[in-house]
Amino acid sequence: MEVTPNVHDFGVIEKETPVTTIFTVKNTGDNPLTINDAKASCGCTVPRKPEKPILPGETGELEVTFTSKPNQAGQNITKTVTITANIPGSTKTVTIKAKVKE
Repeated sequence: MEVTPNVHDFGVIEKETPVTTIFTVKNTGDNPLTINDAKASCGCTVPRKPEKPILPGETGELEVTFTSKPNQAGQNITKTVTITANIPGSTKTVTIKAKVKE
Protein backbone atom coordinates (compact mmCIF):
# COMPACT_ATOMS: atom_id res chain seq x y z
CA MET A 1 0.00 0.00 0.00
CA GLU A 2 1.30 3.41 -0.98
CA VAL A 3 -0.28 6.69 0.16
CA THR A 4 0.47 10.03 -1.52
CA PRO A 5 1.14 12.64 -0.54
CA ASN A 6 2.23 11.71 2.97
CA VAL A 7 1.91 15.35 4.13
CA HIS A 8 -0.60 18.01 3.05
CA ASP A 9 -0.16 21.65 4.10
CA PHE A 10 -3.36 23.70 3.87
CA GLY A 11 -1.38 26.90 4.39
CA VAL A 12 -3.27 29.72 6.15
CA ILE A 13 -6.90 28.86 6.91
CA GLU A 14 -9.85 30.65 8.50
CA LYS A 15 -10.69 29.54 12.04
CA GLU A 16 -13.66 27.19 12.42
CA THR A 17 -13.93 26.77 8.63
CA PRO A 18 -13.65 23.18 7.32
CA VAL A 19 -10.91 22.42 4.79
CA THR A 20 -10.64 19.13 2.90
CA THR A 21 -7.90 17.29 1.03
CA ILE A 22 -7.61 13.95 -0.74
CA PHE A 23 -4.86 11.39 -0.18
CA THR A 24 -4.43 8.75 -2.89
CA VAL A 25 -4.14 5.15 -1.71
CA LYS A 26 -2.55 2.77 -4.23
CA ASN A 27 -2.73 -0.99 -3.97
CA THR A 28 0.84 -2.13 -4.71
CA GLY A 29 0.09 -5.76 -3.84
CA ASP A 30 -1.42 -8.74 -5.62
CA ASN A 31 -4.70 -8.99 -3.68
CA PRO A 32 -7.63 -6.59 -3.17
CA LEU A 33 -6.81 -3.95 -0.54
CA THR A 34 -9.45 -3.06 2.03
CA ILE A 35 -8.93 -0.01 4.24
CA ASN A 36 -10.14 -1.29 7.61
CA ASP A 37 -9.75 1.96 9.52
CA ALA A 38 -8.64 5.57 9.18
CA LYS A 39 -8.19 7.03 12.66
CA ALA A 40 -7.53 10.72 13.29
CA SER A 41 -5.36 12.07 16.10
CA CYS A 42 -8.20 14.35 17.26
CA GLY A 43 -11.91 15.02 16.86
CA CYS A 44 -11.29 18.11 14.70
CA THR A 45 -9.97 15.88 11.90
CA VAL A 46 -12.42 13.59 10.09
CA PRO A 47 -11.16 10.97 7.62
CA ARG A 48 -13.43 9.19 5.14
CA LYS A 49 -11.95 5.94 3.84
CA PRO A 50 -12.74 4.21 0.54
CA GLU A 51 -15.81 2.01 0.94
CA LYS A 52 -14.90 -0.57 -1.70
CA PRO A 53 -11.75 -2.73 -1.89
CA ILE A 54 -8.97 -1.31 -4.08
CA LEU A 55 -7.92 -3.82 -6.73
CA PRO A 56 -4.22 -4.54 -7.41
CA GLY A 57 -2.58 -1.66 -9.29
CA GLU A 58 -5.56 0.63 -8.75
CA THR A 59 -6.12 3.63 -6.46
CA GLY A 60 -8.73 4.85 -4.02
CA GLU A 61 -9.27 8.14 -2.21
CA LEU A 62 -8.96 8.93 1.47
CA GLU A 63 -10.75 12.23 2.14
CA VAL A 64 -9.64 14.18 5.21
CA THR A 65 -11.51 17.21 6.57
CA PHE A 66 -10.06 19.46 9.27
CA THR A 67 -12.05 22.09 11.19
CA SER A 68 -10.07 24.28 13.57
CA LYS A 69 -11.38 25.08 17.02
CA PRO A 70 -11.79 28.65 18.32
CA ASN A 71 -8.84 28.27 20.72
CA GLN A 72 -6.51 27.31 17.83
CA ALA A 73 -6.54 30.82 16.30
CA GLY A 74 -3.02 32.01 15.53
CA GLN A 75 -1.51 28.54 15.90
CA ASN A 76 0.38 26.21 13.60
CA ILE A 77 -1.53 22.92 13.65
CA THR A 78 -0.28 19.42 12.80
CA LYS A 79 -2.65 16.42 12.85
CA THR A 80 -2.27 12.82 11.73
CA VAL A 81 -4.46 10.08 10.32
CA THR A 82 -3.40 6.45 10.77
CA ILE A 83 -4.57 4.08 8.05
CA THR A 84 -4.84 0.33 8.59
CA ALA A 85 -5.66 -2.24 5.93
CA ASN A 86 -6.30 -5.94 5.51
CA ILE A 87 -2.62 -6.62 4.75
CA PRO A 88 -0.28 -7.31 7.72
CA GLY A 89 2.24 -4.53 8.30
CA SER A 90 0.43 -2.10 6.01
CA THR A 91 -0.25 0.65 8.55
CA LYS A 92 0.53 4.13 7.17
CA THR A 93 0.29 7.58 8.71
CA VAL A 94 -0.45 10.79 6.81
CA THR A 95 -0.13 14.32 8.16
CA ILE A 96 -2.06 17.53 7.63
CA LYS A 97 -0.77 20.97 8.59
CA ALA A 98 -2.31 24.42 8.74
CA LYS A 99 -1.77 27.90 10.14
CA VAL A 100 -5.04 29.15 11.64
CA LYS A 101 -5.77 32.87 11.21
CA GLU A 102 -6.34 34.90 14.36
